[in-house]
Amino acid sequence: MSSKIYFDNAATTFVDKDILASFNKAIELYPGNPSSIHKYGQESSRIIEKARKLIISSLNLPEHEVVFTSGATEANNLAIKGYALAHRSRGKHIIVSEVEHPSILETARELERDFGYRVSYLHIGSDGKVNIDELKSLIEKDTFLVSIMAVNNEIGSVNDIAGIAKFLKEYPTIAFHVDGVQALGKLDVNYKDVDMITFTGHKVHGLVGCGCLVKKKGIALEAIINGGGHENNLRSGTYSLPLISTFSLAVSKAIKHQKELYEKVSVLSSKLVEEFSKLEDLVSINSNVKENPFIVNFSLKTHKASVVVEALSNRDIYVSSISACHSNGEPISYVVKALTNDDVLAHNTIRVSFDIQNTVEELNTFIDAFKEIVGGLKQ
Repeated sequence: MSSKIYFDNAATTFVDKDILASFNKAIELYPGNPSSIHKYGQESSRIIEKARKLIISSLNLPEHEVVFTSGATEANNLAIKGYALAHRSRGKHIIVSEVEHPSILETARELERDFGYRVSYLHIGSDGKVNIDELKSLIEKDTFLVSIMAVNNEIGSVNDIAGIAKFLKEYPTIAFHVDGVQALGKLDVNYKDVDMITFTGHKVHGLVGCGCLVKKKGIALEAIINGGGHENNLRSGTYSLPLISTFSLAVSKAIKHQKELYEKVSVLSSKLVEEFSKLEDLVSINSNVKENPFIVNFSLKTHKASVVVEALSNRDIYVSSISACHSNGEPISYVVKALTNDDVLAHNTIRVSFDIQNTVEELNTFIDAFKEIVGGLKQ
């Protein structure tokens, strides 16, 4: 067992050794720019097209196509802003959930602030999920886009994406986008009737710097990065063949090994919740691990989370206080605030997120260290 215990896999995962080896091999063997017409370029282009097909086949979405991006943030921006700008005449009303990733919320706010769109925010219930009845109540005549994440990145709550997609089929002028980042390789989600889905590589043991927007073939978007017209004029910029080819491999491997990963992680999350349920005076659990075992989010009732996270880090145990995507300068978890309506709990959240390398021995070490640290702190 490593002396370092890493329980922050929802932020990013360790790179798979086979994927890293494949990345290095691609750098050596395929130097050509895929846009070049010479032999090197055409060979590189074929590998990128092969990567697209691998992603589509792994996801079993033959009616969709892949737009490669630098990651999920760019893909979310392309989905929300790109779709809105390409359909100015269709409507001005967008619906998103109140606990979306910042790359969704901030993009929606920009459209509202700078482009005259209106945005409605779906609430979450005590289970952390959106409600289809509320979604129905928010739909207006000019609603043209809905964006709801599959799995929340802070508390791990799982939305009924298939059910929402089925409902939205009653509104053919409304496109449905899903941030699928935290679900990929972990949970079965039916995206068949979803118009656009976002994924990224570094959450599934790929490298940082490559993700994609998977969209239905008829969906029109306006580019938000302009230049040489790459990706069918949707995302300009020189292709990184090593990142793209290894990203597709990471997606394929994650889906292939999903079942065994789920079974292993379920043991860890169940044990953690069992132990922390005995500490109800100190801890409030915000996650449902029976539904999603990969994320265990809890709030400290009488201690500062930042102090506990730092103390754990000093022991080489790494967890997150709030999402890494907005931890700098963000003193509160807006997700837990929406879930609990409690400022104390929202200010003092800790997220433990598991993956394949984690062990029961590591978990026991974490639990013992947590109890010792909290027990030694003044309330």
